[in-house]
This record gives sequence, C-alpha cells and structure tokens, in this order.
Amino acid sequence: MMKTVVITGASRRLGLFLAEQFIARGDRVFAVSRSTSNEFTSIDSANFHAVQIHGYDKLGVEQAVTAIKPQVSHIDLLINNASVFEADPEDNQEIESKLTLFFQIHMLFPSLLTHELAPLLFDEKTPGLVVNMTDIYADNPSHQHSLYCSTKAGLENLTRSFAKKFAPGIRCNSIMPGPLKFLPEHSQAQKEQVLNATLLPFEAGFNPVFQTIEFILANPFVTGTAIKVDGGRSICRG
Repeated sequence: MMKTVVITGASRRLGLFLAEQFIARGDRVFAVSRSTSNEFTSIDSANFHAVQIHGYDKLGVEQAVTAIKPQVSHIDLLINNASVFEADPEDNQEIESKLTLFFQIHMLFPSLLTHELAPLLFDEKTPGLVVNMTDIYADNPSHQHSLYCSTKAGLENLTRSFAKKFAPGIRCNSIMPGPLKFLPEHSQAQKEQVLNATLLPFEAGFNPVFQTIEFILANPFVTGTAIKVDGGRSICRG
C-alpha cells in the first residue's frame, strides 16, 4: 500500500537518498528543503512533491504545512532529517548565533512541524510514525562540537517525550547515525582515522538508515526508542 512520507532536509545526502528510496517503493514523498541540488530537481515522479521553504524556523514550518496539508488526508511517516554539523565557534561572541541556529534546526523546527502534522499522523489503529535523525554524539559528545551535540541530545529527549505525548496514535523513534558516508573533502587520512575507530571499518553508505526505517515501519510495537546505526563506533570512542 502506498504510504505518504514527509522528509525534511531532503535536497542532498541522506535526505535525498531516503526520498529516492521511498519513491522507488511507490510511496508519495513530500521533500522539504530550504536549498536545492541538481539531483533534487531532476527527480521525475508524480509521487514526488518538492516543498521549498525559507528556512528551518517558524516561517518555514508554516510554509511546509501550507504546502502539504491541502494535498493529503493522512501522513504515515515524518522523518525529521534536517541538520547542520559545524564545530563550536572560536570567537565566543558567535556562540549565541550558532547555538540559536542549531536549536532552530535540530529542535524547534522538528517540534513545531510534528505538532502541526500530528492530526494527520494520529491513528490509534495504525499509528503514524515520526523518526528523528539525531547522532551518536548525543550520548557521547564531542568537545569540539558541544553546541551541535547539545541540540541533538535535545532532539533525543524530544523523541521520547513525543512518544509519551502522542501515544497511542503516533509512534516516535530516533536513529543515531555514525560515519555513514564521507564528504568529498575528507582526506584519505581522515577516512582511515574514523574507520580505525569503528568496529565495522567500512563506509556503509546511507542504505543502513533506510533499512532501519523500514524495520521501524514494519514493527508496530516500537516507540520511544533510539537505534544506533554506526558500525559500533559509539562503543569505540572514549
């Protein structure tokens, strides 16, 4: 049966991959993004709906909801994937602006969007599903990325809070990824350093995340749970 899926941060990397996989399954995808890419704009499917927003803030939520709600009567899956990964600023004067940015993208936007779409997700017989993409750093933070880590940890807490708040009509879970796919700018030395600190020392790509989402979708008794998809890296780091 065709499902209706909403994915944020869908124009590149993991978000784009997930959008493509769900479309390939025959599902209807609303891909929310503030930016674009050649791969994103070239998707040719009647089931693909690009939702352009101004930014990951209150206005962006309003824009997304205005675009999505008139077109659907029910949503099966919301994936809060939008994210920005940056190190702490060296200039302390920039901490407020940087932390505000992380908070808006990692906590405020998914919180507001989940609340706005909750009536379309809620179904006591077949609960809708929210999957929040967090990070293994939420449990064991990096001192160089403390602001980023703190807001990802906040999203982890929101996941469990929402699991309680929206039960039994909505299930809420998180996926905590590790080093799935390197960026083009990563050097060979950087890649080796990461892989040497991972129990499964290979670049897995994004498919393990999609497989995990499929598992959560298929298992109706999973909510309030965080699943690490990191090749064991989280238990290798001190």
